[in-house]
Formats: sequence, structure tokens, C-alpha cells
Amino acid sequence: MNISVRELATARIVDLDGDVDLGTSPDLRRALFDALRVTPKLALNLRSLRYIDSSGIATLIEVLKAAQRLQKDFVLFGMNPAVQNVFRLTHVNRIFRICETEEQALSPA
Repeated sequence: MNISVRELATARIVDLDGDVDLGTSPDLRRALFDALRVTPKLALNLRSLRYIDSSGIATLIEVLKAAQRLQKDFVLFGMNPAVQNVFRLTHVNRIFRICETEEQALSPA
């Protein structure tokens, strides 16, 4: 999995490429918490994510809880159908703000 972070004036965008699984979720956790610390809004680009397992979902929930505690915005965008299906099957699509595009994700909630 490749993780890259882009800075905007009021947000950080984390772009993922590859698979999030037990082996890569600690790297994702570290990158998301580092970005969350320094921005009021964190947007996670899932467009190039091919696969996510339960450890990846748990990492995202952990970041969401931290964002809520810190009163920061955490939004997901660009999910492909396979990733959408995992979110639907695990019912976590109900707890995240999920957008289609980067523009929607960066607009005010």
C-alpha cells in the first residue's frame, strides 16, 4: 500500500493506493493520526484502494473517534464498489461521512 498526504489551506488529503490489511493498517493508522494532529479536516481518498479488511476498518473507526473527540472533521471519499460493499456489509457506512468526490469531501459538512 502507498500512502501520500497533500496539504491544503484548511485540510489534509490522504491518498491510498493498494490494500489495507493486518500488515499495512499500522502504517495507515500512523499516517492518519499524524495528519489529524495538524489539520481541522482530514479527507481520506479511497479511489485507488483495492481491498480493506477488518483491521483497516478498525483503524478508520479509531481515527473517526479521535477526530470527534478533537472536534475535527474526518471524511472518506472516492470508494470503488468493492470497498463500498465492505462498508455496507459491516454497517460502518452509517457512521462515516462518505462522499463521491474530493470537492464534496472538502466542502463544509
